[in-house]
Amino acid sequence: MLNGYETIVMYLGMSLIAIFAMLGISALLGPFRPKRNKATTYECGVPLFEASIKRYDVKYYLVAVLFLVFDLETVLIYPIALDYRALAVHGWGVFLEVFIFVAVLLLGLVYALKKRAIEWD
Repeated sequence: MLNGYETIVMYLGMSLIAIFAMLGISALLGPFRPKRNKATTYECGVPLFEASIKRYDVKYYLVAVLFLVFDLETVLIYPIALDYRALAVHGWGVFLEVFIFVAVLLLGLVYALKKRAIEWD
C-alpha cells in the first residue's frame, strides 16, 4: 500500500511522462511548414493598423489584483454572515477567526495605501 507522499510522486511522475509523450508524438507526427503569413497577427480578417503590443501602466494590474483580493474577502465572509446563528453555537472561535482574517486583509490595505499603490499620480 502506498502512503500519501508516494502516491503524489507517482501521480506527478505519470503526469510528466504523459505530457512529454504527447509533446514528442506531436513533434514527430505533426507537419512543420513554417510560412511568413502564419507568424503574423490575424484578427477578424482585417490587417492590423497599429502595433499589436501596447504598453499598459502597472497600476491597472495592481488595481485589478487589489479588487480581486477584496472581492474574495467579501465572498469568503458572506456565508459566515448568513449562518452566524448556527456558528455562534461554537462560541467565540468563529468570531476570532473572522476577526483575524479581516485584520490581515486590513493590514494589506494599509500597506497598499502607505505604498500609494491606489493613487494614479
